[in-house]
Amino acid sequence: MKQLIKVLEKINKQLEISNKIASSKLVIDTIESNTLKTLTDKQLESITPVATDKIKSIHKNIYS
Repeated sequence: MKQLIKVLEKINKQLEISNKIASSKLVIDTIESNTLKTLTDKQLESITPVATDKIKSIHKNIYS
């Protein structure tokens, strides 16, 4: 029984990781790739913290 619980805990952890990756991809996919290609490095540097905060917010809302 303990082995089954350990396996289920590992599966759960992998599913959590997959969900985080999928939610991050969703945020990235919402930005049109054409728009992303036209941005300068300076613009990307200013957008990255905002996008990171949005991803953290999504994770917080999903997992809290």
